[in-house]
Amino acid sequence: VPWPADAPDGLRWTDVGARYGAARTETLVAHRSPEDRGAVEGLGTVWSGAVAALYPEVAAAEVVRAAGTARPRGAVVFFTGLSGSGKSTVARALAAELDDEGLHTTLLDGDEVRHHLSKGLGFDKASRELNVERIGYVASLVSSHGGVAVAAPIAPFASGRARVRELAEAAGTFLLVHVSTPLEVCEARDRKGLYAKARRGEIPEFTGVSSPYEAPTDADLVVDTSRVTVEDAVARVRAALDAAGGEPSAPLR
Repeated sequence: VPWPADAPDGLRWTDVGARYGAARTETLVAHRSPEDRGAVEGLGTVWSGAVAALYPEVAAAEVVRAAGTARPRGAVVFFTGLSGSGKSTVARALAAELDDEGLHTTLLDGDEVRHHLSKGLGFDKASRELNVERIGYVASLVSSHGGVAVAAPIAPFASGRARVRELAEAAGTFLLVHVSTPLEVCEARDRKGLYAKARRGEIPEFTGVSSPYEAPTDADLVVDTSRVTVEDAVARVRAALDAAGGEPSAPLR
């Protein structure tokens, strides 16, 4: 188990290890040669030393300053799928996992955005497109500042998703995840009875029933939550994000 190099005042790592059942506690530094110790101690100045050797003094100082203020590349993970497909569940699990690892993660859930950012919009095509574009804009802002935005609207139209991709790719990495759970499975999961109301004509413009869903042909990843667990879906998203070069490292603490 790795521990910080120096124990806080009054604390010994052997005591800590014993409390956790360790029969023996050793420090790595005790096993290093004097040469290795010197090399490790000098790691912190390797980069700045190389910069100083390659640039004039004033230019080297500016390079170091700029590197210290540079923002990491952000990412937008955009889930799309029918109501009840499981996209919000996977999105929440992904955001929680990334956040637990110290990444700056913002979750933009479709229902919550509707009640705040897009309050007052209807469900006609123009209103839906505007709602999706607003989500894409906010997500791109998060990404432009080095964060990870996880969004989970229905986003039924290809044109709206294309606009989000355009905004997001200008700010960082973009990953479109199609949660392709079949309509019959989504209806069976419907705890609020929305599909039943839509079938009775009580909810107009309901995606999958009285309003079309244009399945993406440009999805970076497709998952069906009737076939994979939430944990497996999250793992697949993270693998795809990592392959795209969009999963930033957690900040050092």
